[in-house]
Amino acid sequence: MAPDSYNAPPKLDQSQYAAMGWPRYLWMNIKLMRLPFVLSFEILISPFVARSRAKSFRRVIGDTLFRFVTDTLPDVELQYFLGTSVGIYSEWSRKEHLPITIDELQGEGKLLWVGPKTTEKVVLFCHGGAYIAPVQNFMLPFWRFIQLELKRRGFEVGIAIMSYSVIPVAHFPTPLWQASQAIKYLISVENVEPSNLQVFGDSAGGNLVSQILSSMLRPPFSPPIIPPGTRLRGAYMMSPWISMTGAGSEKSKDILPSFIQNNHCDVVSTRSLLRWGFDVLSGLQNPSFDIPYVDSIRAPADWYKGLPEAVDRVFVSTGEYECLRDADRAFFEDKIQPWHEKAEFFELKGGVHNDPFFDFYVADEPLGSRQMLTPIILDWLTRGFEDPK
Repeated sequence: MAPDSYNAPPKLDQSQYAAMGWPRYLWMNIKLMRLPFVLSFEILISPFVARSRAKSFRRVIGDTLFRFVTDTLPDVELQYFLGTSVGIYSEWSRKEHLPITIDELQGEGKLLWVGPKTTEKVVLFCHGGAYIAPVQNFMLPFWRFIQLELKRRGFEVGIAIMSYSVIPVAHFPTPLWQASQAIKYLISVENVEPSNLQVFGDSAGGNLVSQILSSMLRPPFSPPIIPPGTRLRGAYMMSPWISMTGAGSEKSKDILPSFIQNNHCDVVSTRSLLRWGFDVLSGLQNPSFDIPYVDSIRAPADWYKGLPEAVDRVFVSTGEYECLRDADRAFFEDKIQPWHEKAEFFELKGGVHNDPFFDFYVADEPLGSRQMLTPIILDWLTRGFEDPK
C-alpha cells in the first residue's frame, strides 16, 4: 500500500556517482574522438538547415557540442566527463576571482553562492541535468550576468544554486527533500523573507520547481519541511522537463508532436529525454503517489488548485524548436494558468532547450537579437524584487 507521505531523511551512497572502471573510461574517450568530424559537418551545413541558420557561428559550435556529448555518453560517463557541482562551481569561482561560499544543508544538499553572499533578496536556482548531471559551467556566468544587471538596477541579489543529489545516488523524493530544506534554511536560518525569495529552475530544475510548488500545496513529507503558510515571491520554470514519457496528459500515452518535429533541431534529442525519463520513473518507490509530483503533466487537472497561496507569480518559458515545447505549453495551459491569474508564458522564436544558457556556453553575454528571452527573464526578476505594494 502506497504511503500518503514520506517521513525519513534520504539515505545516500555518494560513491555511486560517476563510478566506472578504466575499460569504460577508455571506451568513452574513443567515442569522443568523433567530435571534430561532427562539428565540422554541422558547421558546413549550418547555413542550410533550420536549426542553425539563425544562430551565430559560436552558438552552432556550442549547441552541436552539447548535443553530441548528451547523445553519446550514458549517465555514468556523462557524470565522469562533467565532474561535480561543487568542483565546477569552485573552479569557476576561482577563475572569476569570486568568493567560494558553500552552505551545507540537512539531507546532504548544498547551497553554492554565486559572487558575494547576500540574503536580503535571493534567487534560489535549481539546476537542470535530467537528475543525473551536476550544475553545468555555462549556467554560472549566466547567473553572474543576471546578478550584475540586477545590481545596475539597484538590487543587491544573492544567487544560491541548489546542489542536490542525482541518480544513481538518489531518486525521488530526495532532490525535493533537499530543495525543501534549502527553502527552510533560507527562511529560518538566513532570515530571508518569502516575499524576497524567487525560485528558478531549468529543465529538470524546472521539474524540481514544479515539485516544490506541488509540495507546498500537497505536502509529501510528514511533517512538512517548508514552513506552512510560506508564500514565495515568484517561481520561474525555463524549458521545464515535465513529461518523462513524451505524453501530454494523465490519460494519453501518445507522444506529443514536438518530440518528433523538433528531434533534429533541439540541443537535446528525444531519445535522450525518454532514456532519462525512464531512469527517473524506474526509480520511484511508490509510483501511484509519486507520479503527480515527478511527471507533472500527468497530475490531475486540479493538482495546482490554490497555487496563489504558495507563490505570488509564475513564469513558464519554452522554445519553438525544442522537443519539450508541446509538453510545456500543455503544462502551462492545463495545469498552471487555470489556477493563477499572475501566470505568464513565453515561447522563444527559434529557441531550443534552455536557450539563454547556451549563449553563455560560448560567450559572456546574450548573443544577437534572436535572444529575446534573457532580457525578459531579467525584467521578470526585477519586477519580483520591486516593492509589491
